[in-house]
Amino acid sequence: MKLTMNWSAPVPLAKGEVGIYTLDLGKIPRAPGVYIFARKWGGSYEALYVGRSKRLRGRIRGHLNNLRLMQHLANSKTGKRVLIYGVPITKPGQQQDKVLASLEKAFIRHFLLEGHDLVNSQGTRIRNHEIESVGKVPKTFIPSVIYLERGKGE
Repeated sequence: MKLTMNWSAPVPLAKGEVGIYTLDLGKIPRAPGVYIFARKWGGSYEALYVGRSKRLRGRIRGHLNNLRLMQHLANSKTGKRVLIYGVPITKPGQQQDKVLASLEKAFIRHFLLEGHDLVNSQGTRIRNHEIESVGKVPKTFIPSVIYLERGKGE
């Protein structure tokens, strides 16, 4: 299945009361989509949380009141906190719920593989394994470090 996303420009988060972040919710559509809370430093970004929703504005409003998630954003390394959201452009026959679930899962896996400090929906870190590769295999084929999400009991 080929999926297309229409991504927003990063929306800055401002420090509010009690360490909770705020943003202009008027900039967020009520459309379905995927969103990423992230930090920006220099020209780079690090994903801190990835989610999906049938109504972006309402879901993000709820997250702004999630103290554990907001504390994770505040306690992350230096940089500006931002929100990036994307709205899928679906084709005939694509089911919105399945598309959103696939996109969220793909971005979580991508950011975990890149070593980003993600938290899950309960506001706790996603635990992962770090696999370091050494030896004479070309690094273009086998990367020097791979991150893999740990399942329960691993």
